Amino acid sequence: MSPTVGIIANPAAGRDIRRLVAQGRVVSDQEKANILRRVFAGLSALGVGRVIVMPERVGLARMAAEDTAGKLEVTYADMRPAWASDDSTTAAGLMADAGVRCIVTLGGDGTNRVVAKACGDVPIVAISTGTNNVFPDMVEGTIAGLAAGAVATGIASADRVCRRSKRLDIYVDGALQELALVDAAVSREMFTGARAIWDLNTVYEVYLTRASPMSIGISSIGAQLRPVEIDEPVGLYIRLGSRESAERVLAPVGPGMVREVPIAEWAVLQPGERRTVTLRPGTVALDGEREVSLLPGRRVDVELSLSGPRVVQIDRAVACLAGRITAQPASGSVP
Repeated sequence: MSPTVGIIANPAAGRDIRRLVAQGRVVSDQEKANILRRVFAGLSALGVGRVIVMPERVGLARMAAEDTAGKLEVTYADMRPAWASDDSTTAAGLMADAGVRCIVTLGGDGTNRVVAKACGDVPIVAISTGTNNVFPDMVEGTIAGLAAGAVATGIASADRVCRRSKRLDIYVDGALQELALVDAAVSREMFTGARAIWDLNTVYEVYLTRASPMSIGISSIGAQLRPVEIDEPVGLYIRLGSRESAERVLAPVGPGMVREVPIAEWAVLQPGERRTVTLRPGTVALDGEREVSLLPGRRVDVELSLSGPRVVQIDRAVACLAGRITAQPASGSVP
């Protein structure tokens, strides 16, 4: 079977309430379509033979498919879309079952979170087009396509150019129910509502898999306390404080939003360490979006796991192309 790559592009990424309450960037459908055209060009150049695309209403991959007609076989995942985030989970599972060797995602932390629920060990090339973009990379589409193509064709060994990310497992009454790739924020808000966390005053505590000084959002709070890299086998727990708290950090908690954040306590999380969420009532937001309700009588635990999805290190994958000769020089040409 010819090398196959999956494409999951979320047309809703980067369009939540944070466009109104902060200076979050907007990536238009036209730009997402253009990114996919460049991704397809990179895939085609390296001999990827087939692409499986998640169906979505906008048809972001349509122009890309036209550009590569006759070079790439483009099919759509055989699914009945609900036009919701669960579509990405369904598509990821179908792609994994179909034997794709890599999945390219367009979205933010939330998009990649739902893909990670079903992609198994299939490596992800994550392109940032969302609001919270700690997990995906800000990368040019052609380069992302080349990286995915290098992994899919075996030019770049997945074992060499991928790293295993961490995750936060969310247990409800002892059963694994959800996961987060970057952060789980416990909010005093009782309802999911607009879903996105945008008011830091409602946040009670935070669990993090990583905390980079170069990141924006809730994870940036942790970076001011104790930076944690993507492949470092620890996480962070932070309980936010009140105006009277002695410890404070200055963090970019949103696009154009730099805030002084009071800290009540914080600790390093170890793999397998499970903590119980005690706040009631409230909600737990996963990678920026409220997903789990904290109801009376319901036990909710958060555990750090080292078994997150495999992520392609794009620079290392593309570096594997160096020195490859694709054609003999013409007679008389300068070597």
